[in-house]
Amino acid sequence: MGKYTGFQCIICQKQFADTDDIVVCPDCGTPYHRSCFQASGKCINTSLHAVGGSWQSVQNEHRRKLGGKTCPHCGFVNLPESETCSACQNPLEQESQQTEQPEEMIFTIPEGSQFVFQAADPCCGMSPEDDMEGERLGDVASFVRTNTLYYIPLFRRFRDSGSKISLNLPCVLFPYLYFANRKMWFMSIVSIFIWIVCGLPGMFLGMLDNLTNTAYLNELHSIYGTNTDVMQMIEKLTTFLSAHEQFFDSLETPLLVLGLVFRVLLCLFGNYLYFRFVLKSVKKIREISPTQAIRNAMLTAEGGTNSWNILGCLGLYFGVWIVIYLILTFALVGV
Repeated sequence: MGKYTGFQCIICQKQFADTDDIVVCPDCGTPYHRSCFQASGKCINTSLHAVGGSWQSVQNEHRRKLGGKTCPHCGFVNLPESETCSACQNPLEQESQQTEQPEEMIFTIPEGSQFVFQAADPCCGMSPEDDMEGERLGDVASFVRTNTLYYIPLFRRFRDSGSKISLNLPCVLFPYLYFANRKMWFMSIVSIFIWIVCGLPGMFLGMLDNLTNTAYLNELHSIYGTNTDVMQMIEKLTTFLSAHEQFFDSLETPLLVLGLVFRVLLCLFGNYLYFRFVLKSVKKIREISPTQAIRNAMLTAEGGTNSWNILGCLGLYFGVWIVIYLILTFALVGV
């Protein structure tokens, strides 16, 4: 059975058969017999176009009320008697036969129209077959995997409006942790690099404050008092930092401002960077996966989030600081 088998063409009112030549509207997804669409010359489902709605989401809701089975792989809602998904051809699991309705959330768009999003629907009421800049929306949702209720409508806004700006508050505080959690290691490492460079003058000034603190010096003397090599290194380091204190002080504020500007930019464009990362990753997986089933498995494995990445990123961040501190310390005492 095909994806549109049993539905009606809204022009001729005849049901689609497995062998029918069917075309769909690229904007709302409404299916037509090819001959009907050519005769009309356009999509006549103007009510959906007016609110930016999706034919598939309307049909999904209708089938859910009839006890239809939601495919756990792509989110397509099949007829109650279906054993395999009409959209992706995967077998429908036993759990999908439950008739209990998933939790609904109603959202109102600026024009005043309302959309009903199913909490269990990764595509948030949109058709898994919708085009997302050349990629299948169902594949994009499978890659995002977590928090799709936030990201999928946001991605649709990026696609439809051309806007790149949204708010990503985690990028204000710890952008490298956000990117690492979303498996965007390149952006995570770039963020760590810029974060550390902007903090170097402050690190030098903090070292100088410690080395000129009487209590701290007395503690060093009590530990290394008999080790003249160590004390000479400390004296050389103190002399160098004191001689360049004004230089470090003049750099500290501009670099702090640069770091703040960097965080604001990531706050505004962090979600769009993730959107591009998702599309690039989904395209790469699509090109190397021979079947939809393999593609779904790869999307699930490669996408989503990983909290262990956060720990790894923290280890990398503090490890880099320690290495820089040691390298600069031993380099400076040799000048």
